[in-house]
Amino acid sequence: MSGIRETVRTNLVKLRKENKLTQLELSEKIGYSDKAISRWETGDVSPDIETLSVLAELYRVDISVFFTEYNAKEYKQKSFREMQMGKKIAVSVLVITVIWYIGIMLFTYAKSFSMTDRSWLIFIWLIPITFFMAAFFSVKWGTQLLTIIFTSGFFWALLTAVYLQLIEYNMFLLFISGVPIQVVIFLLTYIRAKKP
Repeated sequence: MSGIRETVRTNLVKLRKENKLTQLELSEKIGYSDKAISRWETGDVSPDIETLSVLAELYRVDISVFFTEYNAKEYKQKSFREMQMGKKIAVSVLVITVIWYIGIMLFTYAKSFSMTDRSWLIFIWLIPITFFMAAFFSVKWGTQLLTIIFTSGFFWALLTAVYLQLIEYNMFLLFISGVPIQVVIFLLTYIRAKKP
């Protein structure tokens, strides 16, 4: 148990100094005496979990930082990477949402002018387009597994959309072409992963 207490003590000192606060300044910010803060930092006592939560909020770190070996540079890099990934996901979702919005507008236009009774195919074609965009973003920002899933989804959705578009020609055998395409997707992903 003393190991955790020592880790908390060390991190309390590091974070206070990193934020350029004296014990007195910190005490004024969180409503404790500077003597209490001094006792935390010498390891005489440990602050309770509520106090650690207040300190974590003040220092803009996760509360778990107090219980592990804290390295400011590594923590900031990790936080930056997580923030960047969040932005990338937001951009991906925004682009796909815009594509679906355009599709809904096209469907509404086609329905309102009764251009065709097969206007529902617009939504079918939106599925491979969505998978294509997801695969594009996954290649750029994602993982190998996501790339395989989205690329495979794109080709199977594309084959389904073509089949439904040309359903009167009964081109069911079109789906057999999906098998070698799926094999090629796996092989290309494997080759790409093996590159130095």
